[in-house]
Amino acid sequence: MTSPQSAPPAHHLNLPGARTVITHAVRAAVHALDQALRQQSMMCLSADPGVGKTYTLHILGNQRPTLPTLHVLPRPQARPDDLRRSLYQALNLPGNPPLDAGICDDYLRHSLMQPARLLAVDEAHQLSASCIEYLRYLHDDPAVQVTILLLASQPRLKALRSQQTLVTRVTTWHYLAPLDAEEILTVLPTFHPLWQDVPDTTISRLDSLWAHGNFRRWAALTHQMQAAQRRQHSPDPATLLDRLRPRTPTP
Repeated sequence: MTSPQSAPPAHHLNLPGARTVITHAVRAAVHALDQALRQQSMMCLSADPGVGKTYTLHILGNQRPTLPTLHVLPRPQARPDDLRRSLYQALNLPGNPPLDAGICDDYLRHSLMQPARLLAVDEAHQLSASCIEYLRYLHDDPAVQVTILLLASQPRLKALRSQQTLVTRVTTWHYLAPLDAEEILTVLPTFHPLWQDVPDTTISRLDSLWAHGNFRRWAALTHQMQAAQRRQHSPDPATLLDRLRPRTPTP
């Protein structure tokens, strides 16, 4: 569970000098989230690992600072009791969660009646069927004011779509696409000054060979550039490109 006070850094590796960049894909995802919030519905945001699901949630929090957000990261194959415990802690309720599930649910329901909240469940593709049923219980409770956002890995989205409990309740299945080849040329120089004087052809080749529009991979490349800068006082994207370029096997 992550609270606003202990929110993760905005960028992978917490890169010095990195700036927040709101891409077209992030803007579209935030718009879809706004619609879900107005309806207090259930939404699934999926993407390939590293594209920016949690980053999008971070952007939404920055743009909606008064929106109470509960960010829960269940362990793999978590049980409903694990979700109850995470929610109890996220709501800053006193003491330890009651051992009796019914009493604990009464505390949670009362706390979730007001104000309206966003409940973001990370790695939702790992949820067990019993946990999904528990989220259904919260979603269907007319007294609870909560919008449920499921953050899921696109390659494992099939596991969620197979749950009929979700299929009939999720109003939006939103796919967060990687950066396209054109946008990467404008996003990267804004994201970090190390890329401002790098030729477009070099950026395009780095993207096609390794990054593939994935922001986490671009953060890793930026980290390598910074490390080279510390060692050599001159970052060299061409050297990175040479390392990543496929080698022709020797006969």
